[in-house]
Amino acid sequence: MNDRAPLGNRIGVVRRTSFARRDFNLALIGALVSGVIVAFAILLLILARVDPTQGARARGVVLDVLSPAIALVRAPVAGLRTLADRLSDHFRLVERNRALEAELAAARAAAARSAELEAEVARLDALLKLRRPERRLVASGLASASAASSSARTATVSVGRRHGVRPRMPVLASEGLAGRITDTGLVASRMLLLTDPSSRVPVRVERLGWTGIAQGTGGADLLFQHDPQPGGVPLAVGDRLVTSGDGGLFPPGIPVAVITDIEASPPRARPVVRPSALGPVSVEAPWLPPAEPVPTRPAADEPDLPRPPAGPAPAPGEAPRVQP
Repeated sequence: MNDRAPLGNRIGVVRRTSFARRDFNLALIGALVSGVIVAFAILLLILARVDPTQGARARGVVLDVLSPAIALVRAPVAGLRTLADRLSDHFRLVERNRALEAELAAARAAAARSAELEAEVARLDALLKLRRPERRLVASGLASASAASSSARTATVSVGRRHGVRPRMPVLASEGLAGRITDTGLVASRMLLLTDPSSRVPVRVERLGWTGIAQGTGGADLLFQHDPQPGGVPLAVGDRLVTSGDGGLFPPGIPVAVITDIEASPPRARPVVRPSALGPVSVEAPWLPPAEPVPTRPAADEPDLPRPPAGPAPAPGEAPRVQP
């Protein structure tokens, strides 16, 4: 090397030489390690062919030696994966928290509107002194449906006249309306299920306000008999039918059935109470008891008509005598 070369050039040559030497050493070490690994693997294969027992032991020793190294290499990868999962969970929780905050705000607004409506209804009730009929529980018992082969869809309830049960009383399950009492014994009663062909329940479509009749078919479905509504929002599958309160027997708002087929004429609905799994039921008094007949009396200002005085009956063929 020329001693008269600039100092910077000589330093660069020295650095390049040191880098080249380091790369060469690293490549040599990598080749040696690879060679050792390949030679050790060949040795293990030969040992497994010559002596399988010793080969299995040698493999076990290798696994014991390499397991800490493998675990050490896998630790950063596992840590990164765990960190990524936690970050993903964090962002999901943030989005979920925002959605829940929006739902909470909407629920608070709906609750405020509901409170306003309740206050308005209470004010109107107080203003009009409106008397609302109250539901009254009569008895609770267990119900067992009749056999499927029976022509009538009825069930036996384990309460009767001794418990205050009378015919025409509604029977409710936990899901909704189950039927009504038809016959009563001393300690048991018979109820008519909604699916019986003779069953008719006044109902209302909860979403639309349409009214109609839920009629039993003898099978698993009900028929929704209603007048067609021109225009407006159509009936949809999933619409819930609740009691309308018409007739005064069933209280309004009790779930009855869910619309399942709107293509049929009339539409079909599935009862919310399964006749085959009634279980505990409650018997209530009719929502509006039948009005007692009022005896007819003559009006106070109606004059009494004069009655003819009693006299001897006329002889046959003789004209009746007129009293002066």
